[in-house]
Amino acid sequence: MMRFLMSLILVLSVMAVSGCGGGQVVTPTTTTDSVTSLIKPILERIAETGDREAVTELKSYIEEDLAGVDQAKSDALMKEWVELNSMTGPAQIKEKAKAMLSLL
Repeated sequence: MMRFLMSLILVLSVMAVSGCGGGQVVTPTTTTDSVTSLIKPILERIAETGDREAVTELKSYIEEDLAGVDQAKSDALMKEWVELNSMTGPAQIKEKAKAMLSLL
């Protein structure tokens, strides 16, 4: 009986140290769709409110996240973002954001 318990403890210890799952860690892949699903609500908020803070927030999503998965789309949106960022009137900002939504 003692030998069985010692064997069981040994097996459990080895499993605890080495891990019993043995599976690979799966990391989610970033796609253009997943990034645009982050950008779209920001653009929609800008189109509705003309929110200048959201314009600034939008830049990092385009430059960092979208550029990592779709450089061409990122370049096109950054060109539009530069124009959007230079606008001052809420009506202009709203219209530009609506136009940018069509690029997604």
